[in-house]
Amino acid sequence: MNLTALKVCATCGHALTEHQEAGKVAYRHPVVNEQHEVVPVDAGYVGKVFNRCHTCSEEMPVWNYRTGLIGIAAVASGMLQTYSDQWHVCYRCAQFIEADDFDALTAHCAALMHWPPVSEEYTILNTLHRGIVLGRLSRTLLASTEWRAARITADMLPKVRDRLTGLLRGPENLPAPINDHEKRRSLADHLDLVPMYWINQEFTELVNAVSDDQPTARITDDLVPTSAGLVAWPEPVGRRRQLAAVSWTPHGDGWHIIGYRSIGGAVDEDLMPPLRHQIGWLIPIHTEHITKRAALDGSHPLGPLVTTWLLINQQMAQAIPAKLPKNITKAYQRSKRPAPDVRIVRIRPRSTAPTPDRRGTGASRTRAKPDHRFWVSGHERQQAYGPARSLRRPVDIQPFLKGDDHLPIKLSTTVRVLGRSVPERTSDTNP
Repeated sequence: MNLTALKVCATCGHALTEHQEAGKVAYRHPVVNEQHEVVPVDAGYVGKVFNRCHTCSEEMPVWNYRTGLIGIAAVASGMLQTYSDQWHVCYRCAQFIEADDFDALTAHCAALMHWPPVSEEYTILNTLHRGIVLGRLSRTLLASTEWRAARITADMLPKVRDRLTGLLRGPENLPAPINDHEKRRSLADHLDLVPMYWINQEFTELVNAVSDDQPTARITDDLVPTSAGLVAWPEPVGRRRQLAAVSWTPHGDGWHIIGYRSIGGAVDEDLMPPLRHQIGWLIPIHTEHITKRAALDGSHPLGPLVTTWLLINQQMAQAIPAKLPKNITKAYQRSKRPAPDVRIVRIRPRSTAPTPDRRGTGASRTRAKPDHRFWVSGHERQQAYGPARSLRRPVDIQPFLKGDDHLPIKLSTTVRVLGRSVPERTSDTNP
């Protein structure tokens, strides 16, 4: 399930807030008595979308605060305004709200709008902010915020995971499909122990190059490298370049899989330390229960994960233990936790042995080798087994990338040449 589906009004382009109405999800404008009816559509169908903080109207929203329905009556002007009970709030404004400082919130927002403190607008704004701060009931992390991507490195993964499990165990609400607190704690307990895979830059480029054209694959125990795990790429992958990491844990007859977007420095520097402490680096954007033998191809939101698994399964990659900073390993020792298992996954080095030239040797003629790499579709095969191999059972032959590793990759419409990348780095520093 996509957790980033932002609904906006097709008439005005404003991002909408959702609420329960007769047991169903309904949408409304940030201000209830807007002059036109709500026409909810996916944000992708609207050219210009206004998705900003409801308090300052400047920054991207990070939290959705829930309050009672707020209305304000201005005696001097005779104005009666009904507002909302859902408030999309940016990270800076949220800091004022969490500090119970509605005066500072008003001063910050009024300064952006150039409203003097003695004006009626300022007074009304302060009254509204007082209602939000004092009347707040809960807040939910928004998955639809378009963060600038962070660059994730191998030595960051233990801290990235710890922040993620802290978010799962914390009191803040997450998007409804993954907000069950008991299931969140169980997921965090699983993630505390899983191996972590960091896909190096060259392998990531290969995944991005071939993922869209990946044929249908069957998700089986043999394909999944470990029963549970967390994989991260140094930069986002997928068609929209949003997927920064994926976790999978066993669940029922398959796996509970969550895809994550990464959080880069999209807020002011003074806000980054509390953001890293409260939220971390990863925000869930996709959740799905994948049953065993489910069929997924490159068009699926989790396609890059399946492509990564297929290339590993094809033995095109090798996983080597990451050398972690001493402060991380010592911190784990002090807390009596198992040492973090971080593995760097990279493309296997090319063989330097020359390929024998069979031409002119009198050997039987063989099919010409391809001059590019391309996907070969998977299929089911009846495998012989039992007494005298008289019995048959179905086995999955997974899709694989055919062709020597030095050849360019043939996609549906283009040929892409991948070069060798710079030597591996495990920390996010300049070369």
